[in-house]
Amino acid sequence: MTRYFTILVYIGLGFSQDQEFLYSTLVDTSFEYGGFSATSAVYKFDEQGLNIEQLIPASSKIEDISENQSKILCTSGDTIMVYENGLLDTLNVTGLVPRFIYNGDIIFFKNTSELLFELHRYSFSDNSNLMIADSFETSFSYTFPYYLSSDKEKFAYLENTLSDTTTVKIFDILSGSQTDIFPLIYLNPWRSLYWAYDDYLYFTVNDNNNIPQLFRINSSGTDEEATQLTFLEYGFFSIPTNNSHLDRIVGTNYLCDYCDNDLLSYNLQNGQISIIGQIEGFSDVEYHTWSADYSKLAVGITWENFIFGEVYIFNFTTGENSLICQNRYLGDKFFWDDGENNVSLSESTSLPNKFILHQNYPNPFNPITTLRYDLPEDGFVNIIVYDMLGNVINQLVNEVQNSGYKSIRWNATNNQGQPVSAGVYLYSIEAGDFRQTKKMILLK
Repeated sequence: MTRYFTILVYIGLGFSQDQEFLYSTLVDTSFEYGGFSATSAVYKFDEQGLNIEQLIPASSKIEDISENQSKILCTSGDTIMVYENGLLDTLNVTGLVPRFIYNGDIIFFKNTSELLFELHRYSFSDNSNLMIADSFETSFSYTFPYYLSSDKEKFAYLENTLSDTTTVKIFDILSGSQTDIFPLIYLNPWRSLYWAYDDYLYFTVNDNNNIPQLFRINSSGTDEEATQLTFLEYGFFSIPTNNSHLDRIVGTNYLCDYCDNDLLSYNLQNGQISIIGQIEGFSDVEYHTWSADYSKLAVGITWENFIFGEVYIFNFTTGENSLICQNRYLGDKFFWDDGENNVSLSESTSLPNKFILHQNYPNPFNPITTLRYDLPEDGFVNIIVYDMLGNVINQLVNEVQNSGYKSIRWNATNNQGQPVSAGVYLYSIEAGDFRQTKKMILLK
């Protein structure tokens, strides 16, 4: 690996430690309309749009953020880089669309011909690179769109065919096995596919009236056909996100010409559709991400006849919508950081400098949430989930662990593996002399 310090560019005021931040690929503010010389880079900016800092050098592109939000995965061409604690590691591998998987390693693809790809896995423990599958085919030239499961142990993709249908396939990263889900009539290009915590794949495709609607199919392959979920006059076009364990799908209606488009939310629990807000006409919502408590939604928008777009924040606590980034957004991925463990160039060590128990994410949740904690030293760690009466529900960790940024998932079950009821729960950590407890909310 090649390691070097990145150059920090400050614009505006310094960041406070308890703020929330967004990460995305933006263009330089020196861009002028009519020219194409603007360079992109990975930036960090606050939810007010008042502060911004460039994290990764020019020509970089953000790809993913680790489960504990301590690492940023990015690319520059086919060069793969990892940013952590003020240091940028250039990995000794090249490839496309890298993503973090279940154990913190990454997978990525190598393009062997126009429509043919190999799947590789990179391990941070020994800096090894292993090809785990070959001959992936897709109808997208020189890129490979795929969609990770919420546990990040599998992914779904669309297999290229010569007919009018496309096969949805599941690849198991652990076993290397593949499963065909069902053939899809390819009437409309897929805007996105989301693999939810309930093991269903949610996606947009045209219905019998040639209107894009939201459908779902079980990832196990047991469903003979997809189930249509929305029946809206102007359709439902789902919007991509990298968030895991969401309990809602965000979309827009795109068939209303010369008018504003509704920004919609489909609740996975009860099937209710809500209007979040409106996006002005002649716009295209490219990506979205939620804050940890679902109180704010960030959406990235590109405008017709404009090269770059904007980022808006929908604040459900205040009911206000605000433009925080103008004429800089590239229609690329972006991520929300809860502010407790945000990536910062001010940190220069690869290990945490104090014990911290972070707020679980997502919260509220159903049925899976992630508990993150920082260990500045090796030692015995005990993490327990309690109900509000103080009864032990589940002992998640009870072992000696090495120092570092840690995380553990809870699937809303007790020590016997039985699902627990909805409500407020406590989770506590004991590590050396450190003790801390936080609350979390389970929804049903």
